[in-house]
Amino acid sequence: MNARRASIILGVFMAVVLIGSTFLQLISRNTTTTQTVIPTATAIPTFPPPPNAAELDFSTLYLHPTNIFAIGQPADFTQVSPTSNANLAQVNMVNSNTMSVIDAFVQDPQEPVTSESLTGFFSADVLDRTWDFFTNWTESSRTADDTGLTIDFAVTLQNQQYVARQRAWTDGTWIYSVRVLTPSNAVDYLRALLDGAAASLLPFTQFAGTPLNWAALYDNTSGMVVRYPQTWRVTDGGAGRPATVTSPDGATLRVEARAGQTVDSQEAAAAVLQQIRPGAVIAASQEVSQEASTTAEATSGYRITYTAATPDGEVQSGIAQVLNGPNDTLYVAVLRAPTAELGAASAEATVEPGSSIEIYEQIISTFGVLPPLTLSASSLPPTATPSNTPLPVTPSNTPEPTATNTATATSTHTPEPTATNTATATSTDTPEPTATDTPEPTATHTPVPPTATNTSVPPTATNTDVPATATRTPRPTRTPAPTATPAS
Repeated sequence: MNARRASIILGVFMAVVLIGSTFLQLISRNTTTTQTVIPTATAIPTFPPPPNAAELDFSTLYLHPTNIFAIGQPADFTQVSPTSNANLAQVNMVNSNTMSVIDAFVQDPQEPVTSESLTGFFSADVLDRTWDFFTNWTESSRTADDTGLTIDFAVTLQNQQYVARQRAWTDGTWIYSVRVLTPSNAVDYLRALLDGAAASLLPFTQFAGTPLNWAALYDNTSGMVVRYPQTWRVTDGGAGRPATVTSPDGATLRVEARAGQTVDSQEAAAAVLQQIRPGAVIAASQEVSQEASTTAEATSGYRITYTAATPDGEVQSGIAQVLNGPNDTLYVAVLRAPTAELGAASAEATVEPGSSIEIYEQIISTFGVLPPLTLSASSLPPTATPSNTPLPVTPSNTPEPTATNTATATSTHTPEPTATNTATATSTDTPEPTATDTPEPTATHTPVPPTATNTSVPPTATNTDVPATATRTPRPTRTPAPTATPAS
């Protein structure tokens, strides 16, 4: 009996053990074991050692393609991105070695501006748009006095800390701004970089009153310069050679520098015009001059309006400027317009704002001579492919003269008075000196690339009322972000 009871007790015990082990397995399957994982630290790019500020050199200038301003371009600031609109010309220069950026712009605010009102053009909203490429930014301080405005920034990009300082000033007509960004460990370099860049900014104020985004034809061999709308195209010419610019409406501008030649009277200037436009009839002539300055050479001469007839009898007109310049060089610009109005407008007619006549007159007013400039490679035009020389009309296509069988001295051995091989003296289609053996002139043929910002956000402004011709005051483009090198 005791054996039977012991057997029963043992069986019950074994059953409890089996059921318990099964239950524990079920519990363990539904239990999540939490394991603490230590994340791998993200490698933060390291800044290079602070550069030697004493090595900065701003004597080599970058000339903006619009010729509105030039600014010192230190060595290694090779990533250059110019941009412009009607009221702004700007350039960004990046040094990948020092992870530094120089932003500079000239702005026409289209309203009077003073040092006291300058701070209103740099509102928080305007500044925020310029830092879009960065993770975060804060304005550290702002100081305004009678010399201008200085703003300090603390900037973050990919967990790296940068510092920036912006200096802005005005001459009452234009606003000038230079902003410098460097790693936070290079504050002394930042100060030297900003001081040198701001001091080197050279605005060509003789072009005030013309759109800031006009293109420019600049001959760095003679200093000759002229500005014109971006829709016009250089079609002929080269450095040290006559150059031709044409417009979509058929206007033609021809400029050249003639070494060892000057004019001393209106008649002499008219004779130069008639060499280029045979048959031109002088409508009016007036003396013009430019005083020497840091941005212009002294010139003096004559502005002439004229009319000329095409072979079809159509009357056209134009403006010419014949200037005595430095080194006994004669500078000549001749604009021919597909209208007779220039000859009449020069007298006393009122020129309608925005009209073609006003544009033609503005173009001629920009013709002049810049002082010698030491330009960077980024400012010089690339070597252009010469244009093809058009083939002349073959004599075989010329109708034979109706001559009798009697040989005469004027018909057998003398070429017929056709215009197949010779340009007629009065034709406005007389070909300009070709550039088949000469590269294209300046950076005007080179498209102005967009800023590194992928956007054309214009420069500064609060919502200040602007003239009817402009919808918004332009803002500066975004500051490009420098490229960092990851730590090894």
